[in-house]
Amino acid sequence: MWGELALSIKSGNVYIIIMSVLNFITASIIFERIIVMQFIYNIDFSKFLLNLKKMIKSEDHDRAINLCRKASKTSLPRISLRALEAVENDPSTVKGTIEEETIDFIPRLESRLTFMPAVATLIMLVGILGTIDSLWSAFHSIDVLDTAKKQASLANGIAASLNPTAVGIISSMTILSLHQIIKSMSLRIIDRIHHGVTVLSNLLVPEQMVATTAIMAAPGMSAAAGSGNPDAIVDSGVSD
Repeated sequence: MWGELALSIKSGNVYIIIMSVLNFITASIIFERIIVMQFIYNIDFSKFLLNLKKMIKSEDHDRAINLCRKASKTSLPRISLRALEAVENDPSTVKGTIEEETIDFIPRLESRLTFMPAVATLIMLVGILGTIDSLWSAFHSIDVLDTAKKQASLANGIAASLNPTAVGIISSMTILSLHQIIKSMSLRIIDRIHHGVTVLSNLLVPEQMVATTAIMAAPGMSAAAGSGNPDAIVDSGVSD
């Protein structure tokens, strides 16, 4: 099989050339995603959160900001940095800042991942189309040959026609396998970021905001606030 594939590549089979180009593009995306996932977005989340907790609890926000800047320019450190800056500027915007940065970052982890299964399917279809085209050529070519040569020519034509499908199957299997590996890496980082964001919210969202939200959510307070009567609001908080 491998010898036939080599001959098809040397002969300049257009379908195999198309699949080779698609494979090269996909390989570039796979290499870029692995580098980004493993060496840029992925950090020691446990150690980072442990140090960040200590600094925030001791109210040493300057060191916490420096820690975020040194750890990474993206991923959870970037979200933490924006949250700490919001604490200094306007504490009431901390929760919204955390949510906004998280929503902005998460799609980067899944960027171009949906492209890979589509390319794998396209490569498979190109391979099948190449096989069909080669079979047509093989059957048409035997019409002009002598009877003695027809059998050998047909056998060689059928054997060569299977090469595009073989390349398509091998390429698709490889791409889909690597896609699952990269997707699992992405999901693992997303889970860690969600955990880190929860820790950040618990540490940085002002307690008075949580208390105010709880009070406003009380049925008596909501009704009193809706009536616009200040005396009703006072009475709703006092029981006889």
